Amino acid sequence: MEVDFGKLQLTEEKTLESFFEESINLKLINSLIIAKEKENFRGNELSSYFKGYLLPLYKDFGGELFARCHGILDRLEIDSSMIEFYISNTPEFNCSSINIPDKAKPDIIVINRGLLEKLSLDEMEFVIGHEIGHILFGHSYVTKAIQYVYPEYEKLPPFLMKLYEVWRKLAEISCDRIGLLACNDYEVSVRALFKLSSGLEDNYFNLTTENMLSITDKAFEEMKENPSYLNISHPANPLRIKAIKAFYNSESWKRISEGKDVDKDESLEKEMENIKSHIRRAPLNELETLELQFISSAGLILMLADKEEIEEKEHTYLINILSEYIHWPQEYFSTLTEGAVVKKMQEAVKTIKEKAPWKTRQLAGKLLPIIIRDNKLYDNEVNIYIKICVEELGINISEVVDSILAGIRQMYSPLS
Repeated sequence: MEVDFGKLQLTEEKTLESFFEESINLKLINSLIIAKEKENFRGNELSSYFKGYLLPLYKDFGGELFARCHGILDRLEIDSSMIEFYISNTPEFNCSSINIPDKAKPDIIVINRGLLEKLSLDEMEFVIGHEIGHILFGHSYVTKAIQYVYPEYEKLPPFLMKLYEVWRKLAEISCDRIGLLACNDYEVSVRALFKLSSGLEDNYFNLTTENMLSITDKAFEEMKENPSYLNISHPANPLRIKAIKAFYNSESWKRISEGKDVDKDESLEKEMENIKSHIRRAPLNELETLELQFISSAGLILMLADKEEIEEKEHTYLINILSEYIHWPQEYFSTLTEGAVVKKMQEAVKTIKEKAPWKTRQLAGKLLPIIIRDNKLYDNEVNIYIKICVEELGINISEVVDSILAGIRQMYSPLS
């Protein structure tokens, strides 16, 4: 099966990778990490480590599982020497892939015992294909660098965290497409995804494709009514099942099945846009939309006070605050024009005070660091902040002055 795998990778996923590259310098960080890894694991040391702690899948005893793994490599036209398979004696319901820095050495896929005990060999083909997808798309190139810079996930800047979460979920969907290629069976793919999500076994439940799709459709509709943004790498399985269904029913899959090259598939892109909208962060209700409008417009007013250009530190802070409401604040921020921001701010705050007056002090608190963030205090910037808090948000001036002084003591470090 000759396929240009790059054409199966979601465009938005690749766009986010480019953004990470420009923002973080993934290439430099990875080159340093790889140099260190090569030093730590010279020659066959890494392979020996795995063979000492995990069970390598050899032809002599690997039986049908070995045959399936190498059958997948043949189907995807990947040289069998490029990937080694290992079995881990752990009950965790998972499978993982490891990119080896030295391209002269094979990459590794580790299959946990817990997964083998619950999935059929057909379903395992989907899972193994999915992990091969991570290798083909080089996902560790992004994850390794970001995890090195931010070893504690919760310390990721909010904006980067939101984008990283979106990227990881899109990456899973891209890999599911390789999983479908590997098993070449839509119903098996759905079954595998359903089992991975639920942990259910055939002998306890009636896991027909019709039943699973019915449950998926109901869950998808509930997600549309009650969106949830979970900090997990895998998108909710109803979305993954919807995505694999859209891909299977697409012109792209038809062309692949006929041995043809994949062209631009606008119908699939449209269907995927609907699915991806449930992965991206967006305002959940009218109040969040108004908060986004107020903070962005008031923030722009403050950043432009007495300045010809926006300070980078202030802009970065505001983008991180706006990411609480929307996953790509720059696009929203770019729609604001200097002449209309006062009107937008006043429109938003009027309704906020009517519907959620308790929010005013929270909003003032979110704006305060803008006037201090660059470690410079401008008279006009402080005066505009006071004016917004008093005249627009309706906060007592003495309370506003107290909050500014507290902010200066906590955040202001001139000449540091």
